Amino acid sequence: MNSALIFAFLAVEGYRLFKDPLPVWQESRWPWLLLPLVIAVSVVYKSIRCKSMKSVPREAATISAMIILGMGLAAIALAVLVRGLER
Repeated sequence: MNSALIFAFLAVEGYRLFKDPLPVWQESRWPWLLLPLVIAVSVVYKSIRCKSMKSVPREAATISAMIILGMGLAAIALAVLVRGLER
């Protein structure tokens, strides 16, 4: 799709860039798309970095868990910050 068409569609719908965020979190399927992305990036990264392919699944699982945990902690911290600033 052409970018001009996208901007025209969003303008017709009343969307203002940076003023009205898109409702990504209202549908519960969008956050779950982060999991395959994290796993894919971890597997590719570790398949390049590891000396033996035998250690790739274990290393990729470890780094995937660390990334997901870090993202979860960042989400919690930002949620607490936003709630504090709303008051």
